[in-house]
Amino acid sequence: MDSKPAKTTPVIVCQTCGGRGSVDNKRCQMCGGLGVGAILDGKFVYTEANLSWPLIVLRQLRKTVFTILDFITIVCGLGGVVALVWWYAQLPTQVASVDELLFWKQHSWLILIFWLSLGVDMLIVYRWRQRAYEAKKISKFKPLAEPADWQAISKAPKINAAAGLGEELTTVMEKTYLLANQLKHAQITNLHLIYNLLTVSGEVASLFVRMNVNGQKLLEKIGNQLSKIQPQPGSPFLSTEVKQTIAEAYVEAYRHGREQVNPVDCLIPLWRADKLLEEIFYDLAIDEDKLVNTVAWSRINDKLIHNYQLYKKMARFKPSTNMNRAYTAVATPFLDQFSFDLTVAAKFGQLDVCVGRDKEINQVFEYLDSGQRGVVLVGQAGVGKNEIIEGVAQLMVTEDVPKMLKDKRLLELDLARLLGGATPAEAQERMLEAVNETVRSGNIILYMQNVENITGLSSGSGDSLDLAEILASAIGRQGLYVFATCTSQNYTRNLEGGPLGQALAKVEVNEPEDNEAIQMIESKIAFFESKFKVFYTYDALAQAVKLSGRYLHDQYLPEKAITILEKAGVAAARVKGAQALVSGEDVAGVVSATTHVPVARVSQAESELLLNLETKIHERMVGQEEAVKIVAESLRRARAELREGKRPIANFLFLGPTGVGKTELAKTIAQVYFGDENYMIRLDMSEYQLADSVDKMIGTPEGTLGYLTEKVRQSPFSLILLDEVEKAHPDILNLFLQVMDDGRLTDGQGRTIDFTNSIIIATSNIGAVYIQEQVRAGAALEKIREELVDKYLVEKMRPELINRFDGIIVFRPLALGDVVSIARLMLNKTKELLLGKGMGLEISDNGLKILAQAGFEPEFGARPLRRLLQDKIDNIIANKLLSGELERRDVVEINDQAEVQVRKAAKL
Repeated sequence: MDSKPAKTTPVIVCQTCGGRGSVDNKRCQMCGGLGVGAILDGKFVYTEANLSWPLIVLRQLRKTVFTILDFITIVCGLGGVVALVWWYAQLPTQVASVDELLFWKQHSWLILIFWLSLGVDMLIVYRWRQRAYEAKKISKFKPLAEPADWQAISKAPKINAAAGLGEELTTVMEKTYLLANQLKHAQITNLHLIYNLLTVSGEVASLFVRMNVNGQKLLEKIGNQLSKIQPQPGSPFLSTEVKQTIAEAYVEAYRHGREQVNPVDCLIPLWRADKLLEEIFYDLAIDEDKLVNTVAWSRINDKLIHNYQLYKKMARFKPSTNMNRAYTAVATPFLDQFSFDLTVAAKFGQLDVCVGRDKEINQVFEYLDSGQRGVVLVGQAGVGKNEIIEGVAQLMVTEDVPKMLKDKRLLELDLARLLGGATPAEAQERMLEAVNETVRSGNIILYMQNVENITGLSSGSGDSLDLAEILASAIGRQGLYVFATCTSQNYTRNLEGGPLGQALAKVEVNEPEDNEAIQMIESKIAFFESKFKVFYTYDALAQAVKLSGRYLHDQYLPEKAITILEKAGVAAARVKGAQALVSGEDVAGVVSATTHVPVARVSQAESELLLNLETKIHERMVGQEEAVKIVAESLRRARAELREGKRPIANFLFLGPTGVGKTELAKTIAQVYFGDENYMIRLDMSEYQLADSVDKMIGTPEGTLGYLTEKVRQSPFSLILLDEVEKAHPDILNLFLQVMDDGRLTDGQGRTIDFTNSIIIATSNIGAVYIQEQVRAGAALEKIREELVDKYLVEKMRPELINRFDGIIVFRPLALGDVVSIARLMLNKTKELLLGKGMGLEISDNGLKILAQAGFEPEFGARPLRRLLQDKIDNIIANKLLSGELERRDVVEINDQAEVQVRKAAKL
């Protein structure tokens, strides 16, 4: 697995005299030694390639001659078949005697052709086997001790990396030499090498397509750099960096079990060795993770093909029935009803290939080798426990398993079918029958998914055993081998410390890291591409892992990313058609639709909205310019991802008298930023004044759901309004201290709830009278804020909590002019409702001012205004509607005296 391959150890040292730092671009200046290389398991890998124009021409000529000979031998081989067909066509319709079938008596020249063709056929088979043997240019060897110093390196066994080059990479090297010779460059550099890797190797070219890189643009960039190299006379030779690259490519190929060095093996060494090439890659959005994982993708696909061919070859020796090769197994009619044979499924290629779980599989085998008969894989749902068992089944087909698993069947026992509809007594009887039949067979390993489902089930009598105890006893006393899976929570709750938990050795299966998850997913993509007729880029996989990890916290990798990619493939095929490219933006769109979080790249329309956020907010919000400006700036930073990813989008504390717009601004933010006012979770903190209110907020271990945690779990992209926060119990405030700092909270069931996509706004009336007095006195808001923090807030909140707020915003008391504007906004909402009914509303300026004055009370802000408009305007309009006085196309008028009148429409 390539999640972060260990870098090889580059060495610049003369291998003849041991001189250090005395190597030029060709050979040691002191003695002409071998120069640069890499250490591989105690051996020194160097590069010594014979490249010259005559040798290249000779090799190409040899290749052409062999191609012609191959064609001739194939034609000759087919001659025998043609002769046989011709003889058959000459046979009479009715054969009178056996002599008529002996074609050599009738056509003696055919026998010559037939036997010659058989000889040619054997030659063809020999040549194919010889080529297959010659293709294995890298041989495994027993690791040696690492050289301790430079002198030891010079004496270490040596490997010439050039001898391990495959046919395609050899062609690349020849083309590289010819390119340097054509450009009259004295040295063959990494730039020459990468240029020909892109133009010669189809595998390398397709790999860059996976990375969504414009190949022509990359070639142009490399060509521009090659054009800057000054021509020099002489025959080109391999530079030090190319020798180092080829040596490290040999090490890469060896580490990954390759039989020869291929072009793809050069890419990672090239990236690491050449800073100029690294910068070119960066300009095209290729970083180390992207390159390593995409190379791993290519290797995984090659490995899948190789493994498939290997286990199909070995599967010929694996029985397709319940009988073993020794014919000592017995029939299992009961198990056949309630089980699925995983080894037979693996034999016919029906199981997914397990990638990246070698550690866990080796742990399973180590437990079996130590005498343990039962193993349980413990991990969260979706981390790949079942895939590990399927990987074991595939290894059992190829017999690459410990002795006790060889020539065995791996049966998955369907517990739902086995126990479904059965009474406890019947369930116990069925389990005993399944166990006994397994033991009698002698060639069965049982596998049980979610083994916790059998705990606690018994026949009901006082001395009866529960099913877990039956299984544990069979493992301990009857020689039963069992594999099982269980989630982490259920293992702790149902198995740990019990008989079954003691009988089963525990193997932890953790959620993979991002790079590991990407490589696990890469093994699944070929199926999706075939199914949906689309092509996935690397960015699609990386985004699926990144975004699902960030926004889908109640699911686990790699399954949640695979689900996202499957949906993206379906959507791309439906919208773009066959052969569509599934990109990172397609994946972001699926995540946005699933979580209602805008994770896609900022569009032009959204960009304009964010840049004019203040104007948009003021369409609903009157005054409070400072508050609106601070909020808008925070939201722009968040959408541009210029914030700490482990904290909420923003944490605000709104201070001010009642009715000045604190709650209205929160509603406006939910509407403008989240797209809907319903994305606001409102908590009246006066309801959380007691110590036991914590359970109400986050839930209990017994299963009671917390109001806040459940709301945020279901809708992580939301605004959380903590109304009158000063009234909450201190323990509640401590919860929000953690939320504002870490962006997460653990609920009563032990689940981690993510708050990093939430905006938290707390409102408070602390110091309201002081604010009104100071504003009337003309004090600056900054001075008022400092006084509030130093004298008023510290009496109600801990300093740590106060410091967690990104902004403490003071709201000014409303003036009459503000109330007039607010009255117009409120009446505009009534106007919109009337327009929906086909009616109009007209408001005179003087009438509006009268209403505003009547509804304005400085100590209560705009709150009395809403009640006034309901009494004086809305109630009257409602009565006129119900009485029939107000009809479609009529216009409601609020005159200069603030009275409601109806202007009737002309009759049609």
